[in-house]
Amino acid sequence: MKERIPPKKMAARIAKILKAQKLDVNFVKKVFQLIREELRLRTRARRARKLPELLTEAELSAFYDAVWNAEDATHMVMIKLLIYTGIRNAELANLSLRDVDLKSLRIRINHGKGRRDRYVPIPAFFRGELHQYMKQLPPKAVYLFETNRKRPYTTRWIREIVKRYARIAGVEKRIYPHLFRHQLLTYLTSKGIVDAKIQLVSGHQSRHSLALYQELSLIDVEAEYQKAMKDFPIQ
Repeated sequence: MKERIPPKKMAARIAKILKAQKLDVNFVKKVFQLIREELRLRTRARRARKLPELLTEAELSAFYDAVWNAEDATHMVMIKLLIYTGIRNAELANLSLRDVDLKSLRIRINHGKGRRDRYVPIPAFFRGELHQYMKQLPPKAVYLFETNRKRPYTTRWIREIVKRYARIAGVEKRIYPHLFRHQLLTYLTSKGIVDAKIQLVSGHQSRHSLALYQELSLIDVEAEYQKAMKDFPIQ
């Protein structure tokens, strides 16, 4: 049996042939499409993505009541930030005090997923509570949520906190930090905020809407966000 040429060497040979022809990208894509057809190669089908099971308004209220009744200011503010902003667990854990702009009602997310920085809005009705929480933090506090050792909360610990309140609330559905992200983005969509504007809040990047995405700024979505959040079931 003839020894198989290593992939890297094979790619170099093919590239040398194509380079000599001075071909454009569309021609090259067509060539490889025809090669796949000639060899009868099939791309492995992607596994269907399972949609998250969102909380009903009653379940969200029951969860919130469990947090409220615990009377833990840190947990209350932490979970409200997850619910109101849709930020990721790791992004929440890494929030510092200087990332919070109460005057502009914005939070800066440094090095979010894909190493991208962005701002996310916070509801106007949440400003007072967040301000009071920040005032009672130790003078030398760096992170918005930190341990006695001056280290930020871990993502694992945040998940445990959310799970604890889910058990207390008696909600049978699986509740985890990222679920609140799905919950908020679904809610904003139901309020008529278009995908490209929601991307500014979520930090997602989609090639299909990239052109429009680049033309927008957070200012374009802030007014719609604040209007939508006035009707949010948890305040």
